[in-house]
Amino acid sequence: MNAKPRWFQNGNEKKEVRHLLSPAQMLYWGALVLLPVFCVMLAGCQTGSKAKVDPGAAAYATNNLLEGDVVSITFQYSTNFNTVQKIGLDGTLNLQGVGQVQAARKTTLQLQNDLTSLYKDQVKDDPITIKIVAAESAVYVAGAVMHPGKIPLERPMTVLEAIMEAGGYDPYRADLSDVLVLRVENGRQKNYRVNMKRVLRGREDAPFYLKPFDVIQVATKTFNF
Repeated sequence: MNAKPRWFQNGNEKKEVRHLLSPAQMLYWGALVLLPVFCVMLAGCQTGSKAKVDPGAAAYATNNLLEGDVVSITFQYSTNFNTVQKIGLDGTLNLQGVGQVQAARKTTLQLQNDLTSLYKDQVKDDPITIKIVAAESAVYVAGAVMHPGKIPLERPMTVLEAIMEAGGYDPYRADLSDVLVLRVENGRQKNYRVNMKRVLRGREDAPFYLKPFDVIQVATKTFNF
């Protein structure tokens, strides 16, 4: 049997080991021991945290139909039911064979499913296609842009795209670090601020999508003379 090293042959094991390790070595081995503990604690903190949700990025692809929107309803075979109508101020369409149908505040897919059910006894499984011909919904761009005014919201649109539709920002007057989006939600006006400088520099990975009737105000630079 091999003899034990000298530092294990007496009762001062800890003392001898301490003398064998330099301060740098003790620091290195201590770090190796504590590193796994730190990683576990860090993972626990990340798991328990919640990411902030950009209010402009939510559900932009599910914009609902609105009063004033013009929609086309097409049946593949029962073409006598085909129609192009404007949604009334009461939010309904007056359709042949089924009468008044609620359309506003629904997506085109929801309305399509409703009509499939309503016409089931008359056309059986005839596919129905609904398209928006003209959208009443719009956004409004004001402030330091070249052509302020109303922009039709016919597709998902970001703040940057709306500014470009308004002719772009005025390079001499626009303060892109302070773009204000005004939005009415549940009967109350809410304000959101977007730093377009960060967007143009590629520092924002979550685009701010607009909702119908948002107002975008591009701030004007303040000059001190």
